[in-house]
Amino acid sequence: MDEKIEVRGWLAAKNLNIDCLGEVRDFGSCVQYNHLLDKFPQDRVLLSEGGQVCFLDGYVVNKSELTALSAERDWQHAFAASLRSDGKAYLQKVRGAFCGYTYEKEQESVLIYTDQVSNKALFYYVDQDRWIVSDCVYDMVRVLRANHIACHFNRKAAEYMLSYGYMPDDSTHVEEIHRLLPGCLAVLKNGNAAVERYHRIRNQEEEMTEKEAVEKVDLAFREAIRREFEKDKEYGYRHLVDLSGGLDSRMVSWVAHDMGYTDQLNMAYSQAGYLDDKISRRIARDLGHAYQFMPLDDAKWLYDIDRNVRQNNGAALYSGITGGGRFLETLPADQFGIEHTGMIGDAILSTFYHDRSFNYGKPRMGLHRYSERLTYTFDEAIVKDYPSQEMFAIYTRGILGAQSSYMIRQHYVETSSPFMDVDFLDAVFSIPFEYRNRHHLYLLWIKEKYPGAADYGWEKWGGVKPKESHLFLRKIKTTERLAKQAACRLFQRQNTDSMNPMDAWYAKDAKIQHYYENYFESVIDCKVFDEELRKDLTLMFQKGNVTEKSMALTVLSAVKQYFM
Repeated sequence: MDEKIEVRGWLAAKNLNIDCLGEVRDFGSCVQYNHLLDKFPQDRVLLSEGGQVCFLDGYVVNKSELTALSAERDWQHAFAASLRSDGKAYLQKVRGAFCGYTYEKEQESVLIYTDQVSNKALFYYVDQDRWIVSDCVYDMVRVLRANHIACHFNRKAAEYMLSYGYMPDDSTHVEEIHRLLPGCLAVLKNGNAAVERYHRIRNQEEEMTEKEAVEKVDLAFREAIRREFEKDKEYGYRHLVDLSGGLDSRMVSWVAHDMGYTDQLNMAYSQAGYLDDKISRRIARDLGHAYQFMPLDDAKWLYDIDRNVRQNNGAALYSGITGGGRFLETLPADQFGIEHTGMIGDAILSTFYHDRSFNYGKPRMGLHRYSERLTYTFDEAIVKDYPSQEMFAIYTRGILGAQSSYMIRQHYVETSSPFMDVDFLDAVFSIPFEYRNRHHLYLLWIKEKYPGAADYGWEKWGGVKPKESHLFLRKIKTTERLAKQAACRLFQRQNTDSMNPMDAWYAKDAKIQHYYENYFESVIDCKVFDEELRKDLTLMFQKGNVTEKSMALTVLSAVKQYFM
């Protein structure tokens, strides 16, 4: 293992020696290791009083309001007392990005929780009177090994990775370690984990006019922006805001600017000269923001297999963040608190599906796979916890898949997206499907409230401006792009019409090809793989495109780091 890879985070445990991690704090009843990001220290809770240990990591955007509702004298005591009184009801009121635990010595139980949308991921292990809670699977494995406790490879996790490119349930690559799902809490006691959902995104339409829908979206979005950006201001940070050729990050930056949050550094990364580069550069220039762009053409980020898997806990394919981690390394981290993203805004403000009955219908497995090369059968039981196909997609493909890059980003900054604000979600999903469908409401909102934001092309539409009046131009551009793709296939040329044309970069880079091949050969014979899975991994790597190769290498990296 490469011990030079830094992993930030924390781990708490009972009846286990965790000295292998470094300096620890002993609370008598449990012990804790901290290597925290420390962006918002006054938001953190760490109390050990009266047989109770209470810890919260992350940030809370409504801290003042919550403290005012309590009889306690300060935030830490107010949080601990409120959680003790009625944890489920209280967590529903907390807004922000957080996770943590409360250990009750008298009951010998620990309450663990993650925020409503799992901005801060949390993992747990429990066996008899021993437990571990952490945001880092790698450290959990180190502790289990140091205590001579067996860890077993989770084959189902590998099948998920080779199909979806992420974990659609609580699986990790280690059978004994589970992820606490979004909006859930659990009580670990007597060797068991009683998991309960304390918050579910509401998905119930209400009657309203289009005008009322636009007003509802705008009011909720501006409040979400205010919460995020005021948290930066509270600690004296500048605003770090993603920007691309898409709509989501554009609207975060644009609306924040409109609200007076103008001290922004817009960060962008893609193929040099591509639409994401050109469009984001123009927007930042016209708004007068500082701007930093990182071209990804050298594809050096493809080498970051072990680092990304260790930092994202193997929860999603390692290449999903592309150059995001490397970019964050180059920034003056002390100047920024939150990376403000547009995470899954398009899927939320628009819809995943265009058919109403399917959107609200009974959820099913099998959609949104990164690869169809292998055929696995998964237990359909995991869909039972979701009321509709749309909500299943939002929670799995959106939160557990796309948002997994947050785990890497949080080694440098905290993260947020106003589209994932709890109250914004409730507002949007109360809007009639017909308004949200096919970006109608999204484009209408921009037209009515921020028309200047539509004066720049949209990468998704091939550079056509995001206006419903330009739908015909969009169809022409789409036809041109499809024709170009067909020509590339016919003449066996690499298509570079992409933010990240990974296959083209890989095809012309003998060094990365050699690196991939050597990495694969160095791990594929590990004894944890049965022959059938070894064949599947080999097929995926040898016959797959670069995304499929990276899915196979993500499994191999997890095995290398946890079991070799």
